[in-house]
Amino acid sequence: MRRILRLNWTVALAALLVLAMVAVACGGGTAEPPAPPAPPNAGTGAAAGSGTSAAAGSGTASQPTAAPAEQQPTAAMTPSDEPFRIGVMESLTGPGETYGNVAVQAKQMAVDEINAAGGINGRMLELVVEDSKCAAQDAITAYNKLTEVDGVKIILGTSCSGAMLGAAPLAEADGAILFSGLATNPDIANAGDYIFRTSMSDLQLGIDTGNVLWADGVRTLATITETTDYAEGVRHTTVEQFEKLGGQVVAEERYASDVTDFRSQLTKLINADPDAIHIAAQAEFSGGTVVKQIRELGYEGPLYSEIVPVGATALEVAGDDATGLKAITAELDPANPKAQDVLNNFRARYDYVTLPWYLGSAYDDVYIAAECLKMTNDDQDAAGFRDCMYQVTWSGAIGDGYSFDAMGEVVGLSNVVVEVLPLAERTEDNQGYRVLGPAPLDADAMAATTMMGSDEPFRIGIMESLTGPGETYGNVALQAKQMAVDEINAAGGINGRMLEIIVEDSKCAAQDSITAYNKLTDVDGVKIILGTSCSGAMLGAAPLAEADGVILFSGLATNPDIANAGDYIFRTAMSDLQLGIDTGNALIADGIHHLATITETTDYAEGVRRTTVERFEELGGEVVAEERYATDVTDFRSQLTKLISANPDAIHIASQGEFSGGTIVKQIRELGYEGPLYSEIVPVGATALEVAGDAATGLKAIIAELDPSNSRAQEVLTNFRNRYDYVTLPWYLGSAYDDVYITAECLGQTNDDQDAAGFRDCMYGITWTGTIGDGYSFDSDGEVTGLSNVVIEVLPLGERNEANQGYRVLGPAPMP
Repeated sequence: MRRILRLNWTVALAALLVLAMVAVACGGGTAEPPAPPAPPNAGTGAAAGSGTSAAAGSGTASQPTAAPAEQQPTAAMTPSDEPFRIGVMESLTGPGETYGNVAVQAKQMAVDEINAAGGINGRMLELVVEDSKCAAQDAITAYNKLTEVDGVKIILGTSCSGAMLGAAPLAEADGAILFSGLATNPDIANAGDYIFRTSMSDLQLGIDTGNVLWADGVRTLATITETTDYAEGVRHTTVEQFEKLGGQVVAEERYASDVTDFRSQLTKLINADPDAIHIAAQAEFSGGTVVKQIRELGYEGPLYSEIVPVGATALEVAGDDATGLKAITAELDPANPKAQDVLNNFRARYDYVTLPWYLGSAYDDVYIAAECLKMTNDDQDAAGFRDCMYQVTWSGAIGDGYSFDAMGEVVGLSNVVVEVLPLAERTEDNQGYRVLGPAPLDADAMAATTMMGSDEPFRIGIMESLTGPGETYGNVALQAKQMAVDEINAAGGINGRMLEIIVEDSKCAAQDSITAYNKLTDVDGVKIILGTSCSGAMLGAAPLAEADGVILFSGLATNPDIANAGDYIFRTAMSDLQLGIDTGNALIADGIHHLATITETTDYAEGVRRTTVERFEELGGEVVAEERYATDVTDFRSQLTKLISANPDAIHIASQGEFSGGTIVKQIRELGYEGPLYSEIVPVGATALEVAGDAATGLKAIIAELDPSNSRAQEVLTNFRNRYDYVTLPWYLGSAYDDVYITAECLGQTNDDQDAAGFRDCMYGITWTGTIGDGYSFDSDGEVTGLSNVVIEVLPLGERNEANQGYRVLGPAPMP
């Protein structure tokens, strides 16, 4: 345990008085006696409480408790125009240059933001940069230059563990701060009181990697490791945890940093016939090359690594051979707006993004340093800076509410498991991989052991509207789900077990949904249910599912009230709240000021109407007439005549059934109304457009729509068409399909179809790239985030075909 020397206040005061008397005696003159120190925790001004940095995040620091003469903040110090000067040591060349340069760029961006906002206590912040070259001796050279020539006492860096371990003893002996965002070797924890890092230790990374290997069914492992402190630390801690769980390392190889051909070592690994190969690399080029050569030698088993082999350079070198590689890494939270702002600003400034977490960590380090400089107001006061670091709690790019323990180790952050995407699906936004979920705990890994080897299939329930007003999309959803299940099983299942679905008809009605739910849970014993198609049915079953701790996961139900249904309720369907906002915006943008509405009396349709009208009226529009109809009605002329008589600028249609939606459109035109028509997705389904015929031409709908440039989406549509000989409502189809694959991912983690709580936790941690979008996830209400609506317009009858689904996309839904 590292200890910080705490001075007795009486001793401190006596020392100050002695120093003052010595100064008078030596100077031959007179001096005012020193002011007495403030009592502990008194604080002065901003330095005593919490600080929020303008662009970076927020940090709260308790008043430090070291010697008072060191800890009094700005009020006791003479104002200065001199900048604060701190050092930066990163690997600008050498094996760590890809991430070292990213770190420097992120730090400079943070410095420029701070200075543009007025600096720190009115003073600018200046960086003095040296290249540590990812090597211990070079780090020592850089350290000596920064401290002896440039005179800095606070150094941010360095990129590599070996470099950090080289310089740390000097920094500790000199009382200089060394604060790294990238170095991860476990030995750094014991380097001293002045050594800190926001990078998580390889000790945790190794534990997490060992757990992932074991949970994935790996029992024999081969390893290949670069001979650096970082890579050796990763290998050592991974193997230690893997063997602790019962795994066996059947082969291990190492390589020097200047090697580029690994075939000899890799052949030995492959000949040992391991269940998987683990790669620990210091440099991205070597990491990518190792992956590529493993596949060129014919090894088809799973590959695992730390973060380096999934960096941009590594993935470029490996190409499609990296597909499926799993890495255990720290990753920025896509739901963290600060993280996304930092990435967007970095991309706008430097025209690229790579290794987002390293980037974010380096960026946060500057703002944390600024917070502690604000408190000490002295870039030479390393002891005061140190004490601030022990007290600070920070929310920024890499996490919310993290801090540093007594060893200077970051706490409050955690690793995730990522999987590299096929080459065609990699983009700058997704960085070439998708997040599978949080790294499993020891208990999760051991729980997986008890289930491993079972021949029993995973059994989950399906509730869709196979009959009733939602039958057109309910049956499409079921067909898409069955196609996904068949693909998963054909590829070997989930952890070697097949996936089986048990289907019940919810009939698009609350009571029928409750009946279906009770059958699935009480008779079939399922704890995970995909569905249901309709909002009313979803709202009927959701209270039971929440009370029973059963997952209810819908790709189609959109009523806003579902957001409040409970912790076990999720959906990939976007809420009607957003649909209503988008529709209201579209109406106003099109110059509509007087609106008439006709609405089916179902939870879904009423939700669409209510949210649309709320937004429309909020923007200044007026609803001049509204009508409703029951689901079994087929003649709407009476209600439509009333709407048309109100002389609206446009009519909005919200229907649950495609037949009724198409019939309304047809009858509106038959009654002579020539104004614009607007709707949600149902009246533009294949059945609705067939009923409406040419009367639907020009109808605008605000809907979710598959991206035509998304290769995965197009592949799913093609496979669906080949299998079922038709396609309709592509987004609903894609959402239902994705839901099965997301379910398979979480079952792969829990390995237990009865563990609804574990499945729930996986859902809250997952980020998915699939048919309906790239990098979407679920918020704390189980609502999907990262997707958006578009505006479409129905084509003339002669231009409609299966490929265009009868409409054209006009563009994204307008902003207000």
